Amino acid sequence: MNPILDTENWTHADEEQHERIEDTAVHFRGRMKDALVMLTGQKTDGRGETMKPTTEDLIREIKEMEDDLIRQTKMNGIALTGCHVKTVEKSATKIVQQHRLTGHCSTLAFQVEFELTDVKEDGGFMRSITDLNIVMDGNEFKDFSAFVSGAERNKNLLLFFRTLRRFSERCEDRHKTFQHFQEKYSDVVSLPGGWRSDVMLIQNPQLPGCALMIHWNIEVTTEGEITTNIELVTKLPEKACQMDTSNLIKNSPDMFQSLLRVVGVEVSIDCIIKTVCSA
Repeated sequence: MNPILDTENWTHADEEQHERIEDTAVHFRGRMKDALVMLTGQKTDGRGETMKPTTEDLIREIKEMEDDLIRQTKMNGIALTGCHVKTVEKSATKIVQQHRLTGHCSTLAFQVEFELTDVKEDGGFMRSITDLNIVMDGNEFKDFSAFVSGAERNKNLLLFFRTLRRFSERCEDRHKTFQHFQEKYSDVVSLPGGWRSDVMLIQNPQLPGCALMIHWNIEVTTEGEITTNIELVTKLPEKACQMDTSNLIKNSPDMFQSLLRVVGVEVSIDCIIKTVCSA
């Protein structure tokens, strides 16, 4: 039987586990805090005597925490798969804890390690992040790396999570759009970098050597500002360029930008693909 849920043999013999759970409880509010405090055996009855938590109490609190976590994940798009907290320093005036969070936002996986320091000032505790390290995986990281470096340098964990969500939404839009056209025009559309690619290749088998590429870049500044840049790039044989006396091919990238401003991304890309298919 799980010793935490074995209410008949509930003791405080494991001081290290007791202190770890109690330290963690300090940093939560509402039902989360109540549940963690209950695990330490600190709940009292009306006479001030310590009450032992029952199995039913623990199961109910855990279910409520799981439901809260599901709601929070749906609201902010960030799903945590792991959480580790370690107290490295504790005194009457200072508490230092190391945190490690792992999870994902849409298809973007991350691991965040940070040090949280509470210093007692004027009767209360002043909390600050004194160290921050962020590890991310995926092709999209090259568009995100400069921002992550800035967030680590400024120890701005809130800005990281806020920007991560907006960045992942833009990446998801690109993934869905590229996948849509690859499935709709499978004979002429391919994704050289896979389904998470930032480049879509348009190539008619009847026109060897001729290709159009949609470059969809998502850029993030160190302040967390996100911009999307979609460009059309042409790749044609020299002979084909010489035959383009009306400069239609040469001007096609500018024409594509005009289409984007008027009819949007999907309609603009669809027009380009249909032009290649009918050539």
